[in-house]
Amino acid sequence: SFKVCVCGGAGGIGQPLSLLMGMDPNVGELCIFDLDVAMVPPAGVAADLGHLERKCSVKGYVMPVGKNPIDHLEECLTGCHLVLIPAGVPRKPGMTRD
Repeated sequence: SFKVCVCGGAGGIGQPLSLLMGMDPNVGELCIFDLDVAMVPPAGVAADLGHLERKCSVKGYVMPVGKNPIDHLEECLTGCHLVLIPAGVPRKPGMTRD
C-alpha cells in the first residue's frame, strides 16, 4: 500500500482530492498538510476522512505561516510514494483567470 501526502489538503480543491485518495484501495496511509490559515484545520479534515469505511490511516499536519517548512514537513513527507499539491491562493477581488 502507498503513503500519500496532500499538501494543501484542507482547501477547496484539497479536501475532495483527499477524499478520493482516502477511498483508493491502494492508499494505506494518507497525510493531510496545510497552513494554519486554511479554511478548515487539517486535523479536522483528517478526522472526517478517518470515518471512511476503509483501512486507510489518516493524519493531519499543520504549519504556521512564515515558519520553516523543513521543521514541519519531515514526518509528513518521509516515506511518501506520492505528493499531491493542490495548494494555492484564492483570487483577490478583480482578479481573473486570464
